[in-house]
Amino acid sequence: MTQSKQGERVIVVTGASGALGSEMMERFVRYGDSVVGWDIDAPGPGSLVRDERKRTLYWMNVDVTDAGVVDDAVDTVEQEIGPIDAFIHCAGGFRWSHIDKISARDIDFLVDLNLRSSLYVAHSVLGSMKVRGQGRLIFISSRSTIKPGAGEGAYAATKAGLNALTISLADEVKESEITVNALQPSVIDTEANREDMPDADFSTWVPRGELVDLVEYLIDDKARSISGSLIAVSGRT
Repeated sequence: MTQSKQGERVIVVTGASGALGSEMMERFVRYGDSVVGWDIDAPGPGSLVRDERKRTLYWMNVDVTDAGVVDDAVDTVEQEIGPIDAFIHCAGGFRWSHIDKISARDIDFLVDLNLRSSLYVAHSVLGSMKVRGQGRLIFISSRSTIKPGAGEGAYAATKAGLNALTISLADEVKESEITVNALQPSVIDTEANREDMPDADFSTWVPRGELVDLVEYLIDDKARSISGSLIAVSGRT
């Protein structure tokens, strides 16, 4: 069994209004794929909204930390567009704090957005992929899980849980044509990160386009043997 061909795929991207998510969407729309962007700030809660500028681009207002909302959104995509061929979970969040200083609110934020959302996505998406026996699920983790520094403990712990989920899910679906992988970038070169760290050497950061290149390869049929991989993308740091 093979994946749908480029230009015929249904691809969902979370965190679609963010720097990385928006670049993911632009890439696959360019190929003619039907691309659905999920974002808490997108228009049309509970419904698909076609982007007037691009024929195969859609938006959905989805809170990925709400299990029922995620379930409903997956059902809507599959009923109105078709089975999801690739799901790219870019939504996530970061908080820096020493553990004795971090607020309960920030802990909840990190657990909800980085880990809980990933569990909900996997629960909703993998069921239909298993029925079809094919699909691609990609998470965005972090290099901080490899060697977390001071102040990264809570953040890295939630992303480390995501790593464990990736490996376990890959084993769960290993008899099928479904693959599950995670990218572990260091600092991604975005406008927001430049504003937050104006004195950093931006040339050492990971260009967004390189992450999109990796995702493009991983969702292709050529990468059918790559699953359960935690792929470090360290830039020049």
